[in-house]
Amino acid sequence: MVSATTTPAVSTVNPREKALEDFRKKIMEHKEIEARLKQLREDLRTFTKDYDKSENDLKALQSVGQIVGEVLKQLTEDKFIVKATNGPRYVVGCRRQLDKAKLRPGTRVALDMTTLTVMR
Repeated sequence: MVSATTTPAVSTVNPREKALEDFRKKIMEHKEIEARLKQLREDLRTFTKDYDKSENDLKALQSVGQIVGEVLKQLTEDKFIVKATNGPRYVVGCRRQLDKAKLRPGTRVALDMTTLTVMR
């Protein structure tokens, strides 16, 4: 009688190599997800900026009428000479939230109707 001895199929993949391969796959997957997250955060930042601008524009439309003027000169840190479109020149203040570095001579601004404060 001939005995047929069959050897069990020895796995050619070493458990250590398999673990390393799985680890590499997970690292690549992690990098892809991280890149996607970074892009989504950037998109969120852009959308938030657009939303805030839209809200600000909407508030401007709902507010009381404003006078359009042009900055002629900066007197002090908070005071400016502004020429209104209807003619007269005013020494005016500025809203605290406004970036005063952007208010250079020639810049168009909106003045509050009652206080003549630079609003935007």
